[in-house]
Amino acid sequence: MTPLPLAAVDRDKPRAFLATPHGAMAGLFTIYGLGVGLWSGASASVLARAGVTAPVFGIAMTLFMAAYLAAMSSAGFFGGRFGLRKVLLVGAPLQGIAVASLLIAQSSSAIFINMIAFGVFGGLVDLTMNAEGARVERDLSRPILAGLHGGASSGIAVGAIAGSLIAVNIGSWLSALIALAAAAGVTAWVFVATPERGVERAQESPSGRRALLTRSLIVLGIVIGISVAGEGAATYWSSLLLQDEAPKLAAISGLGAAFFCAFQATLRLNADRVRRLVSDRRLIIVSLAIAALGFVVVAAHAGFLVTIFGFAIIGLGTGSIMPCGVALAVGHRGFSAAAALSTVALFGSLARLPAPLAMGAIANYFSLSGAFGLFAILLALGCVGMRFFAPDNS
Repeated sequence: MTPLPLAAVDRDKPRAFLATPHGAMAGLFTIYGLGVGLWSGASASVLARAGVTAPVFGIAMTLFMAAYLAAMSSAGFFGGRFGLRKVLLVGAPLQGIAVASLLIAQSSSAIFINMIAFGVFGGLVDLTMNAEGARVERDLSRPILAGLHGGASSGIAVGAIAGSLIAVNIGSWLSALIALAAAAGVTAWVFVATPERGVERAQESPSGRRALLTRSLIVLGIVIGISVAGEGAATYWSSLLLQDEAPKLAAISGLGAAFFCAFQATLRLNADRVRRLVSDRRLIIVSLAIAALGFVVVAAHAGFLVTIFGFAIIGLGTGSIMPCGVALAVGHRGFSAAAALSTVALFGSLARLPAPLAMGAIANYFSLSGAFGLFAILLALGCVGMRFFAPDNS
């Protein structure tokens, strides 16, 4: 089947939209989020079954993040060598298998092995689908990246609450089957609706801009790294925090991640309209401040409902940061979309890599709520960095 032209059917009937590259990317982002959400919601039950404590989980998350960031940093090479579409067709089903294997893990060693696999394939798909999404946005000549990320947040929200309910009442094996089926379906979707574009080549960079470009990508990478590390904390640690606050409500401990992602999705699905009026850089600065406030609320440890409200604020705050950051990165001349994002991911690892280990250590020696407070400080510093050290040179 030949995909419909990129800009021809964006507002046409839903069936026609699904056959476009835009529709395929929307589906891929959503299913990617669904897999993450299923693991997030079921994680507390799976970790308890495997006998994994918070500090040990922090080590596993650090290995996951190392694998994830290594995959993101090298995805530009694979995209440049084989093309983005081929990387997605290989990576998407492997990511589904990794999530499914993690959901049925029975021991700490299985958790560690599958967390690494999840990191490798998740990071590869994450960066590549963002690069492809940025190319589709350019083809359509209007903002869509925030909407794509909204699909991912929606998928996480649905998966998180479903994952905890299924794990407590049925068994996480069912979530594993859902993850496998969803990955297979979206791979077929991408195969049918996404054209083979070939390899994207970087444009020539004007002289005199490379120093500014380097500084911008470094600051942008670190800020995005802080934001995404905070998103990971809200997604992967919220269930543990809520179970600690209210053990009798374990079956709905996925509500923290669900509310975080639901509010994040609501913001992202509408953020492209805001991006037409406000620069991506300014929107990132405001968003960082809101996210910091949300982490303050969570760190206050004021009860189950207040904590869920805090996660919702974090979702609103972080909603625009990644899509706006992606748009700023790929807007630079001299880099292909995949290469620019790989560079940002490399610098982002400075914040993302140590975050899970720090979370586990602080949770062990102080409190898990105190670990969330760390992100309020980091996000405030990121706000300062974007304000003074990251010129809007997209």
